[in-house]
Amino acid sequence: MKLDKIISNDYFRLFVKREGKVVLGKRCSSLWLLWGVLTATFMAIAFSNASLGYLSYKMNDPFINWVDIKNNFAGNDFSRFEESLSNEDNMAEYHYKGYQTDKYWYTSFFSSDRNTRNLKCRYFADIDTPLVHAILSDDNVVSGHRVPDSALDNTSFGVIITYDALYNKLGYTKEIPTYLYYHGYCDAEAADEFFVDIYHDHYALVPVPVLAVVKRLPTNMDIIGTKFFYLQDLAHSLNLYERSYYTSFLYNVPNGVDVGKFVADLEQTVAQKTDLSFYTNDDDSMPRLVGIGGGRFVSLYFDDDDEVDFRVNKEIDEEILAKYAKSGVRRLYNYNEADVIDDDNDFISVHFSDLDRISDFQEFAKREFNIDIEMSQISAKENFNEVSVMANILSWTMIVFAIVCIILFIVNLLHSYFQKVKRNLGTFKAFGIGNYELISVYVLIMVAMVLVAVVLSLATTWAVQELLPVFGVLKDGTFDYLSLWSSKTFYSVLVIVFASVYTVYAVMGKLLKATPGDLIYDR
Repeated sequence: MKLDKIISNDYFRLFVKREGKVVLGKRCSSLWLLWGVLTATFMAIAFSNASLGYLSYKMNDPFINWVDIKNNFAGNDFSRFEESLSNEDNMAEYHYKGYQTDKYWYTSFFSSDRNTRNLKCRYFADIDTPLVHAILSDDNVVSGHRVPDSALDNTSFGVIITYDALYNKLGYTKEIPTYLYYHGYCDAEAADEFFVDIYHDHYALVPVPVLAVVKRLPTNMDIIGTKFFYLQDLAHSLNLYERSYYTSFLYNVPNGVDVGKFVADLEQTVAQKTDLSFYTNDDDSMPRLVGIGGGRFVSLYFDDDDEVDFRVNKEIDEEILAKYAKSGVRRLYNYNEADVIDDDNDFISVHFSDLDRISDFQEFAKREFNIDIEMSQISAKENFNEVSVMANILSWTMIVFAIVCIILFIVNLLHSYFQKVKRNLGTFKAFGIGNYELISVYVLIMVAMVLVAVVLSLATTWAVQELLPVFGVLKDGTFDYLSLWSSKTFYSVLVIVFASVYTVYAVMGKLLKATPGDLIYDR
């Protein structure tokens, strides 16, 4: 008899509806047990998916794939080593994509309450690198606070700062500033001459633009700036005792402020305070001072700056900022640029595409250039590879183990069930119902139960996955602990269903080989 005929008549009611209840057990105990096994399986899959995704993120994170090599200035050939890194044969052999150089220095900034804070800074010679682009990736930037790529320039005075340094070290708890105040020197004589507000005896507020606020920086730095910033600081360009800084005005007027009204107020205030002739530019080009606030730069210059009264200029500035400071307007300075050369670098950072040859690279650096690369750093990076492989193996092992448990569960269930109903089955066989029809019906019963259990298990796992972030249960504050939906989940469901069908065919086929008489009389 064909299966479609069985389904369309009373056999279906007899086997599926009545016998199905026996297979499900009292209060659907078999279904709930299968649900528990499958839920544990899908939880394991979801956890392994999320863990592997987290490991993959770490492995592909340029912070991990960058090796920092410190110049200890003691008997090594650092310059020749840097030259060798440009060799394409070396890049291919040791699997790295590029490198960059930078300086390391503790730099002082003013906090929001005008106290001094020393921050760990690295100054990159080039900020158009894969590392910087990764630092400014969407998942690392805080709430979109970053300048566009077009504003990234190696001659910028701007800095990239972590939110932790901004919030906890500098005390900006209420808002994210568009400019920070660098700890610039200004002696008492210059302060008296130019009417400069100084703190801690001889330090002035030097505004520098914020290029981005990020969650983290390589090697736990607080700030990243350009090497140009570092060199200009060495040349004292950021020290506010230069007369030229006070013979004119320069303001950043953020978006949302009426520039025309601001210029009119500035010109009116200047005209009221002094008889000197002047001219303004309401859209000055200051690429080195562009920050996250954007906006326009408004400058005002006197025709004869030798006649400038610095006390009057101070009054003009105070009156303008009294009106516009709350709107985000900031007084800036067009810092002088000095020609400074410093070829020494504290770090070379090498960007590896993968970590397969990182130990060989360490041996190469030591053998050829007497450069020591901290082995613990390399070992940690190699361990990421090993953990990733182990996690994959354990993930598939758990899946295979779960499938074996399900198969054993079905085998045990069918054997137990068969002992209860084999006399009925023998009677059906005696009336001419073949093994194929009986096995097919039991396949329908078991597949239906497995599919229901699969759906319930997937729903349970998905619900847990969605609820964990609601309660703040996240890895590193960002990554989910569970990730259910993947190709691994799909293939696991297929394997479970096909394994269940095969198991029913195999077990019931073996049990139904007995003759009707053997089944009826339990021989």
